[in-house]
Amino acid sequence: MQTPPRPTPRETTEAMVRNIDRELAEIKQAIGQCRGDRMAEPRLTSIWMAHLLISSTELLQNLLIDTAQRP
Repeated sequence: MQTPPRPTPRETTEAMVRNIDRELAEIKQAIGQCRGDRMAEPRLTSIWMAHLLISSTELLQNLLIDTAQRP
């Protein structure tokens, strides 16, 4: 009989913020390098916006867990 997989440990809010900041800095740098490129700039901008939406959802969920009242 197989044992169920263990849940992965939750990333701390501080670590999550650092990772999001690093990832966004990389995307901003890439946007700066392709400034004026009619294909690459809009694509990277949309990637940046999608990353912010996804990351903000995950960060909000983490913050809710951190601030939840425990019995």
